[in-house]
Amino acid sequence: MIPTMKMIDKDIKKRIMYPLFFVVIMSVSGYLALDYLQSREKVHVVTYRNKNGWGYKIKVLDRYIINQPFIPVIQGEKQFPDRRTAKRAGNIVKKRLLNNQPPGLTMEDIEKLGIDSLGNAR
Repeated sequence: MIPTMKMIDKDIKKRIMYPLFFVVIMSVSGYLALDYLQSREKVHVVTYRNKNGWGYKIKVLDRYIINQPFIPVIQGEKQFPDRRTAKRAGNIVKKRLLNNQPPGLTMEDIEKLGIDSLGNAR
């Protein structure tokens, strides 16, 4: 039997087009995954000691974009009680930035960190 053009076209699709399509899809997926991982590595939370507690900064590339020396949403100038709590608060803000959400913390966030409405650790 002599191959017809339709048979040749199907053979080309099976041998060339499908593998080519697969390679393109995998390349795009790999690029997006790499870009996602690299963007996460460009944002850092840096904690620092204050006079009476702790604060945090958010660093993107080589520039600080947020400096939070006090607990937000708490009246007065209360610092985070320890490094761990400041780091956890900074990580919430970092996650929101990476998800294109407003970076502010709420009273609910502060309470989840174990801090009461007066800024004291529970």
